[in-house]
Amino acid sequence: MSQATGNTYRHCQSLVRGLEILSALNRVPSASASIMDLCRVTGLHRTTVKRLLETLREEGYVEWEPATNYYRLTFRVQQLSYGYRESVSITETAWPLMRSLSKTLVWPCSLVAPEGDEMVVRVSTRSFSPLSFHPGMPGRRMSMLTTAAGRAFLAFSTDEVRENLLEILRSRTDEEGERSRDTRTVQEMIQLTRKRGYGQNLGEWQEEPKFGAVAVPLCHQGRVLVCLNIVFLLRAVKDKQAQHKIVAEMLHTRKLIEERFGMRG
Repeated sequence: MSQATGNTYRHCQSLVRGLEILSALNRVPSASASIMDLCRVTGLHRTTVKRLLETLREEGYVEWEPATNYYRLTFRVQQLSYGYRESVSITETAWPLMRSLSKTLVWPCSLVAPEGDEMVVRVSTRSFSPLSFHPGMPGRRMSMLTTAAGRAFLAFSTDEVRENLLEILRSRTDEEGERSRDTRTVQEMIQLTRKRGYGQNLGEWQEEPKFGAVAVPLCHQGRVLVCLNIVFLLRAVKDKQAQHKIVAEMLHTRKLIEERFGMRG
């Protein structure tokens, strides 16, 4: 470490190099790259890049994909950006209205945001709902293509954001990757979701075949920030009238959240 201006603090080269790695990942397509890619971009030695990446991975700022041997940025990096402050702000705005929505519909609701090629639950009213079947949901990772929240986010995002996400999904070697490469089906899903006005799944997500969900995007200045999601037991919400009631209440709550959030800005 070299001496910085002033007599108290010293220049921390490791921190600077770690920030270089984050900056380099932020600039490359899909915010993901191999160790050798990052070596070329930053000029750092392979051992240094590997050590820094593993440190960042332990702290939750990057994740490693074994199938491709790529490292990519996680949602936590957004804590360092204006965009994350927007997400925090809309969560603060939404929370009391989410509580009211759950009280009206009884079913739990949550805010779900993208992280890489998956959706992640950020906050949930599950602890306040008598019909909660999934304790400890915040932090749970969900499919982008077969969940209501993922479908809503893809359908209502900008063309650029959507195509970047689909590009990441198409590089996967699992069932999600296979689904994403079925371009016709994906486009039909997006068009249907837009026409409907909300995302929906009625048991298609393999991890939760007994549950359905509906989700609406929460937008600000033309961008989808997060999705408001409600999960319900399929056998308890059988007819379309019951589903339409859920959707109507969600659309009303979305309007209130976006209006209040807009006034904060």
